[in-house]
Amino acid sequence: MGLFDFFGGGKKSEAKSGVLEVAWSKNAAGKFRRLPFVELAKENVSGVSAIYVIWHGGVKPGWVYVGMAEDLAMDITDAKQSSEIMSYDMRGGVFITWQTFPAKMAPGVFAFLSDVLQPEVRNPEVDMYMNKEHVKVLPPGYTKESFSQLIG
Repeated sequence: MGLFDFFGGGKKSEAKSGVLEVAWSKNAAGKFRRLPFVELAKENVSGVSAIYVIWHGGVKPGWVYVGMAEDLAMDITDAKQSSEIMSYDMRGGVFITWQTFPAKMAPGVFAFLSDVLQPEVRNPEVDMYMNKEHVKVLPPGYTKESFSQLIG
């Protein structure tokens, strides 16, 4: 299995589209998790490095936050305790998903998602990585078709 196969597409599909398909984390029922109800003990994410995306649902869904965690459990705990992030829960629920990436790739994914999604709550760490070569990945919930509409 090649590196790109791990992320949900072979090298050929990545080369044609220029974007990696990512198998963003979902719960056992195949749905994205509501942030307030994530049970860290069940998720086994302590010490896990990952890129994560937080958004809110509702009538006008929106991106809330993009993060790059060295310890995903700690970042999820911080997000759940953030009044700035959790204030969006009233807009149809706050959701989270994540994916691990090789250490050399993660900063480029983080920079790309932060740039493309333009989340409402700005991650102060994004400035350190904006000059990294962007690694294009499908954001959570996007197909290649809807993604091409997003980026034009």
